[in-house]
Amino acid sequence: MMESSIQRCPGKHPCSPTLVLLHGWGYHKSAWPESWLQNLAEHYDLLLVDLPGHGDDSCHELADSDLSVLDIWLQRLGTSLPAQYSLLGWSLGGQIAMRLAQQQPDRVQRLVCLANNLSFVQREGWSDAMPEQVFTQFQTAFARLPEKTLQRFCALQAQGSEDPMAMTKLLRTQVHCRPSLAMGLDWLARLDLRETWLQITCPALLLLAEQDALVPASVVAAIKLLSTQNQETYVLAGSHAMTWEQSTEERLLSRVTEFLEADHV
Repeated sequence: MMESSIQRCPGKHPCSPTLVLLHGWGYHKSAWPESWLQNLAEHYDLLLVDLPGHGDDSCHELADSDLSVLDIWLQRLGTSLPAQYSLLGWSLGGQIAMRLAQQQPDRVQRLVCLANNLSFVQREGWSDAMPEQVFTQFQTAFARLPEKTLQRFCALQAQGSEDPMAMTKLLRTQVHCRPSLAMGLDWLARLDLRETWLQITCPALLLLAEQDALVPASVVAAIKLLSTQNQETYVLAGSHAMTWEQSTEERLLSRVTEFLEADHV
């Protein structure tokens, strides 16, 4: 793993615990709101990580049919992280954070996931997700017109926000189009984290957005049925781009930091 794919933002206090941030599909390690980084750095040393095929990551794969590239990457990431750390992931980053927490139960202390499903696409026994045909059409569109399709994706993420046009414009300044993003779409199609969620042993928080156009908030009921007493799932007002919504930022950040700082049994 290239050092340039990990950015460290030192915490305010010496010996702060580590919080690893994993962004969503199409973005990069620096695409987190500055207000989030400033708030979290009050309590944590932050490690901002580029997902495989994103940002400064050197991976140029276009497909990963059996998720082997992802698991090799997770193993390499683990060698760059301290013995103990917590995870915060958004969208695809939340799914990958779940997989990492399941693979490293003795090292991950807490897990926070934002606006991600246990399966992004519908499959048997999991109907509260994107229809497979719709997702396949999106993959085809990205292969043909990647930049235009990524811009459209930003508009979908902004649906349900207070000002969708302004939010879309903001998100479009944060994404970074490159052919290797196709692999991330492959993961979104293949990742089925229902068993993974059941196997996660650290305290975990999953926050969904009520107006999310990509991850239906109705899935909360199905997720709660699979959750242990150590796992919390809530629906909050907002869109898929919940981390950028200024109107709900304070409440969302408060919920996240309270969970990370709480004493869990």
